[in-house]
Amino acid sequence: MSRNTTVRRSARIMVGAMTLGVLAACGGTESDGDAAMASASAPAGTLTAEEIEAAMVDGGDVPDHQVGAREKADRYDESEVGATQPECAVQARMALGMSIGDPVATAQRTAMGNPRGAKTVGGDLVKTTVTLATYKGKGKDEALYDMGTASTACRQGFILKLRGKQTPLQSPQQQIGPERLDFAKEFGWYVLTGGPGSDVPTRKVLIVGSGHTLGFFSRTYPGADAGPEMMPFPVDVARAQWKKLAAG
Repeated sequence: MSRNTTVRRSARIMVGAMTLGVLAACGGTESDGDAAMASASAPAGTLTAEEIEAAMVDGGDVPDHQVGAREKADRYDESEVGATQPECAVQARMALGMSIGDPVATAQRTAMGNPRGAKTVGGDLVKTTVTLATYKGKGKDEALYDMGTASTACRQGFILKLRGKQTPLQSPQQQIGPERLDFAKEFGWYVLTGGPGSDVPTRKVLIVGSGHTLGFFSRTYPGADAGPEMMPFPVDVARAQWKKLAAG
């Protein structure tokens, strides 16, 4: 069986702690017309560096958030991120706001806000990293395949190696996934957390795909995962980004 056939056949099934799939219709926070426009009109081909940069959310594009450039201290080189299980470096990199695979162009932003229903400490704003990556040929399919492999290999936990520091993480299987993904043709999600009682930040990661482009959205919460009700996935940010990408 070929690698890409495996990717296609894994659509709409649970693979470890992450779901990869083609969206079935579900409700949305915006109009059905907005969702249909975002899904149907997202660019199908490989974008140039200029096109992907122009398609990024900015300023006040995301409701209840302010969007700006990623700070240098918040950017990571691939060599700085590793894991005790090599496959798990894929999950770690996406959670840190990095792209995976071999994209031909990427662009990044940081969205700071207080999402509805989010559990915060002292009213602190929640950070969501936004990364768009565009691929040539089968590059996106290969990245999706690597996601599925990582989710199976990393369900029992691993040690994150980040800039010389080691941190135990786990990716628990999610019984309840993000809602209102009607704008996405392809999507996936997972959670990285230190586990109950840990002070390691929980990261809720959402991946959205269309054509030759993938969007990686990682939202950071303090402490252990309190569930989707108190720590929602960054669907609001992803929706705004995909709408702008489609309007391109």
